[in-house]
Amino acid sequence: MKKIEKYIVDVIQILLGTAMSCMAMACFALPYNMVVAGVTGIGRIVNHFLGVGISPAVYVINISLFVIGAILLGRKFAASIAIGSFAYPIFLQLFYNLDALQNLVDDPLVAAICAAILDGVGIGMVIRMGGSTGGIDVPPIILNKKFGWKIPTMLSAIDIAIFLCQIPFTSTNGVILGILYALIYSLVMDKMLTMNQGGVQLIIFSHRNREINEELLKLGFGTTLLAGVSGYLQEKLDVVYTVVNNRVVNNVKRIILDIDENAFITISSVSEIRGNGFSKLFIDESYVEEVSDRNGGEIKP
Repeated sequence: MKKIEKYIVDVIQILLGTAMSCMAMACFALPYNMVVAGVTGIGRIVNHFLGVGISPAVYVINISLFVIGAILLGRKFAASIAIGSFAYPIFLQLFYNLDALQNLVDDPLVAAICAAILDGVGIGMVIRMGGSTGGIDVPPIILNKKFGWKIPTMLSAIDIAIFLCQIPFTSTNGVILGILYALIYSLVMDKMLTMNQGGVQLIIFSHRNREINEELLKLGFGTTLLAGVSGYLQEKLDVVYTVVNNRVVNNVKRIILDIDENAFITISSVSEIRGNGFSKLFIDESYVEEVSDRNGGEIKP
């Protein structure tokens, strides 16, 4: 039952993320004639040269790529992009046909920013759930499987080509706004993908590391004691390694220095952390003073 509930929640989030991405395109980017990447950019090219509507063109392209992906990459791959492949053109057509959602802002620059934020958050949600909007993701994956070509390189090359093809029939403003949109979108999506997954790692060198270790455990953070030897005096020295949330790093430093004001601490950012002691923290009653009674070190959710 829990697996079914999780699947339903994941599907809802993928659909919501896809809808946000389509709203960004249909309500903010396309009404202001910005160059756009991906399958919508191809739809824009087809619309200009053949007069076919953007949404129908996107639908045909997405479904065609879905079928090709299913044939060449198998049913498992097809299942992973099925929701996005079918939902994306439907949402795009829906938002594109709602007159009340067209030209929501007067300033094209504001429109580019709104489109970038909506699209970045939307696609970030889809990717975090393990989904995909299909479309332009398919050819690079096929080329990677058949020839070993790198997927990120292929994606970038295809997006650049789509951008360049739109320049001849797009105003300078539309090109600049489209580039701005793409840059902000990338930043927002990256932030969305790493949100609540990153943190700060601390490596602590001190002659009182056993005390520091216990204090960190009381706070609910996982720790590892590493055996070390000081470089100058060649003395054995335990080293404490831990990872904490960005918001509490200053409090952790203060606690460490209260125990040993001469402690040597190195601090660096890490983009993603998962597992015991970080994504699952000790609750207050989980801390056990006696090491022999700590029940294997597992943290109960």
